[in-house]
Amino acid sequence: MSTPGAVAAALAACGDGAALEQLGLEIAALEAVDSADAVGYFAQEVVRFHSMAATLRTNKLLDNAAALDRQISHILARSLLEGFFWNTYIFWDPAHRQARFEEKLDAFRHEYGKFWNDPFVVDRSELEPAEQDWSGRHKKGVSNILAQLKNEAGARLDFLYVLYRVASFDAHGNSMNVLFQAVFAQECKFQALDLKFGFDLMADHYLGILRDLRDEGEL
Repeated sequence: MSTPGAVAAALAACGDGAALEQLGLEIAALEAVDSADAVGYFAQEVVRFHSMAATLRTNKLLDNAAALDRQISHILARSLLEGFFWNTYIFWDPAHRQARFEEKLDAFRHEYGKFWNDPFVVDRSELEPAEQDWSGRHKKGVSNILAQLKNEAGARLDFLYVLYRVASFDAHGNSMNVLFQAVFAQECKFQALDLKFGFDLMADHYLGILRDLRDEGEL
């Protein structure tokens, strides 16, 4: 477990891109993982995270200096936050890892079942068929996931859900000036996420999971 000093030092460094850059050095190793299990899910999600986060940083889209910036960065951040929350949940406690990965698989089955049951789906012969009960499987939401996690002080982490809500606001196209002008008679002043800090914090956490997996000989 990290010491308070180490945690404080890591937080102070977040935002300079160092953790994201360090994570980039691990991508080749993660791309080589081909297991269809929780570790394989972690590896592919981290590769996806780094590809998107590094692209946004390289193209200077994390400052949210303009509406178009946040309409790109927040939409992608919403997807990355969901994957991050799931991996944090799955790898929080080794004793519950497999059961929690099964919950992720049920969430996938739920979404795939809904898609498969859509009468307008075409070329079904090219798709894997869903089982009859999949669309009825319980899908655990992001807020439910966070409510089951606690920090070292024992506080629940569901307060982080607001980050997902802010990103979702943009994902649905709700931060356009025309909407704020029509409703509030003023320019959009909706919150913007500090994604330079956030993505570095996420990268640092992923590196921590990676170290744990290597220490246990699982990667």
